[in-house]
Amino acid sequence: MISPQQMSRIGSGTWGSGGVAGKDNSSDEGKQVDALAYMISKGMNFVEANIWYSQGYSVEILAKALKRSGKKREDLFICQAIYIKDNKTLEDTNNELNRVFELFETDYVDTLQFSQGSFLRISFEDIANWIDERLSNQKTRYTSITNANLELLQQYHSRFKDKLFSHEVVFNFEIRINEDLGIIPYGIKNDIKTVVYQPLRRNRTANYNWEPLVKLASKYNKTQNQIILNWIISKGYLPLTKSENTSHIDEHLAALEFTMNDDDLDLLNNFKIPNFRQPEIDWNKSGVGVTIDQISNIFDREYLKQNNK
Repeated sequence: MISPQQMSRIGSGTWGSGGVAGKDNSSDEGKQVDALAYMISKGMNFVEANIWYSQGYSVEILAKALKRSGKKREDLFICQAIYIKDNKTLEDTNNELNRVFELFETDYVDTLQFSQGSFLRISFEDIANWIDERLSNQKTRYTSITNANLELLQQYHSRFKDKLFSHEVVFNFEIRINEDLGIIPYGIKNDIKTVVYQPLRRNRTANYNWEPLVKLASKYNKTQNQIILNWIISKGYLPLTKSENTSHIDEHLAALEFTMNDDDLDLLNNFKIPNFRQPEIDWNKSGVGVTIDQISNIFDREYLKQNNK
């Protein structure tokens, strides 16, 4: 089994594999399996499995990729993300867990991850008791949470203590609200791993040629994406990346091969997007503001609107 100390510093995301919310029958399964197999073979041993993605097709692709990589199930740290969107009961969620067991030919996952939205539909205690049962019968080693506000993260940590492995958040060069609100600092203080999705904002950040990124890419002879990943990793965060192009995968992994000095890291840490105000976050789906999972997706629209472009 992979221990937290053996975790790769870049993990594999699966959003978009085989489709998005629905299955895309026109997607190139072979290419996607090959790409994920390549990532796994290169040592990217943290993977996220989510049955909601492409109606389970993404997990099928991931399981095939594991076999093609030549690695064993024990060589992976599998985070199963539970999105209670189509599921109406925890029994439905249990069926998702069993489906992952079946696909990976295993009887456990390494961590079970619930989102903030799950607790708006099913009570905290019901979900916590469901997780407790699977921790006790060793169907999962840990639990995790994603997109939680500070209050929920504290509550979850109080309940599960050292069995809370990670908090998955949106964080990138433009979107730092989870740091600003004290959510990431709370995780760091309490040894909760910070897993980052959309670290490169699906390659959109580099389109802006923000001055510090251009400067440091030139200084270190690296791409802007490599500067971003290296910076995120320097914080101790675990970014999730995905690509169907092996050269892009190699580019991401090469972000591990250099070290920026403290002054350059401070330059990145202290940079603020000029003339940009973060929208209000709608943590409870009240309809006022933007849900945290969409904050990165709407950056371009908001930035252009605020700057009259």
